[in-house]
Amino acid sequence: MKFLKIALLVDNLDLDNFNSEIVEVIKKNDFLKIETVIINNINKKNKFLFYLKKYSIFRLIEKTLFKIIYLFEKNILYKFFENYNFSKVNIDEITNNKLFVSPIIAKNGYFYNYSENDLKEIREKQLDVIIGMGSGILKGDILNITKYGILSFHHGDHDINRGGPPGFWEVYFKIPRTGFIIQKLNNNLDGGDVLFKGYFQTKHFYYQNKQSIYKNSAQYIEYTLLKILNNESKIIENKLYFNKIFKDPNLIQLLKYIITTYSKILFKFLEKILLLKRVIWNVAYKKGKLYEHRLEQFDIIENNNKNRFIADPFLFKKNGNNYLFVEDFSFVKNIGVISCYELNNKNCNFLGQVIKEKFHLSFPFIFEFENQIYMCPETHEQKEIRLYHCLDFPKKWEYKMTLIKNILAVDTLIFAKNDIWWMLTNTSKTDTKDFCELSIFYSKKGPLTDKWIAHKSNPIYVDPCLARNGGILFKKNKIYRVNQKNGFNFYGKEFDINEILTINVDTYNEKLISNVKPNFLKNIIGTHHLNNNEDFITIDFCKKKYFFSKK
Repeated sequence: MKFLKIALLVDNLDLDNFNSEIVEVIKKNDFLKIETVIINNINKKNKFLFYLKKYSIFRLIEKTLFKIIYLFEKNILYKFFENYNFSKVNIDEITNNKLFVSPIIAKNGYFYNYSENDLKEIREKQLDVIIGMGSGILKGDILNITKYGILSFHHGDHDINRGGPPGFWEVYFKIPRTGFIIQKLNNNLDGGDVLFKGYFQTKHFYYQNKQSIYKNSAQYIEYTLLKILNNESKIIENKLYFNKIFKDPNLIQLLKYIITTYSKILFKFLEKILLLKRVIWNVAYKKGKLYEHRLEQFDIIENNNKNRFIADPFLFKKNGNNYLFVEDFSFVKNIGVISCYELNNKNCNFLGQVIKEKFHLSFPFIFEFENQIYMCPETHEQKEIRLYHCLDFPKKWEYKMTLIKNILAVDTLIFAKNDIWWMLTNTSKTDTKDFCELSIFYSKKGPLTDKWIAHKSNPIYVDPCLARNGGILFKKNKIYRVNQKNGFNFYGKEFDINEILTINVDTYNEKLISNVKPNFLKNIIGTHHLNNNEDFITIDFCKKKYFFSKK
């Protein structure tokens, strides 16, 4: 059996959470074998003295304050937010094959080179690839000592943020997404060949964001290594970098971070505890063709119930009548059901709840196949993509089947093109449920099957500003995928409309047509969904914070 011979290059035998997660991902794949662990012999005492000599007293104070912030967030603040569970690996259980080497450390303390004797011992292992897990910046012949070189992670958007600390500057600058790359190292500092690139939603504060990007990014080492094994790996980008290299924040930046970040967290915490305000989603519609009317001219479906909102609208025409299906969310029950409205030119009639489960439902995508009507709502709490069959349109539905089991997926679109049925869905590799992947599956036997085939280019995107589906549009023979774009700590800020140019079993390509921001009505702060049929167009939006009492 063909497999990849891998070595880990570490500073010590005690792997941290991130590197343990990487190892756990690799261990699950039979085609990836960790053959050797290479351990750097580093004199920690000398390293400590080196830093005392390197930094001024003022800079040491800044670094100490930064460490205090880190410990506060890790040990106190983090307990009040979503936590990420990491694997913990005992390195002795990975392999008995250990090799101790002594890096030649440059005077600046950062660059690591290796003696000919150490290099000879590594060569004798006949390794395919090394994964760098140590702290040093590798230089010299070690970079080319294996067949496929040395792979390393960088956490931060490689186009903007090189350097560190990982996860901090995205929170500081309120950037909606935090990036990462997996690169093949070369002698250029932070200029390796990028083999994989992705993004995840930026979290509320530094430590939480660091844990999120560590947990999520580790899952893509398997994808990258398998591409190498199958000779499918390629450099996806190599750009000229023009920004400064980021470093630990200075005192002014730390004080600004403390004031802006913690005050916002405190305010949100008080809002939640005291029930001060909610974000209310609404749905609007208009009779007409796509692009025929301005969004401000749409008719809003009135919702006078402060304990619910409606969102994710999808249209369907039956026997000359038009119907609108929505997520109907209850703040009291903290769960969504699927409800339906019948539409006229300027009026709509609420027909009530049509699908209700013990778990959350949303995104009621509806389609027709062989004169039967089906719905594929979001059912990620069941860890499956489900299909419902309509028995008596539009009110009576029954569970039909599960299309894909054991998957964390949301916002699924299903349609036929070129005699193939396509499923575009948003997946997550971990229980963090960021759903930042766009994944495609296809079936040549129709949609009523549990044998959907994963597209060979999956994931198409790993990016909260590109991947998340926000509806679908049909215009003549063209299909447009709508994707949501989140703001900083804000879900559903705006959306893009993309024309699907190519979709086949080998490739997927789309082109950005337009971007829609929440500027079309007064006092709205977000919009994340668009859909149409031959008669109507529908959109959702959320208003500014809705104040209310406990009563």
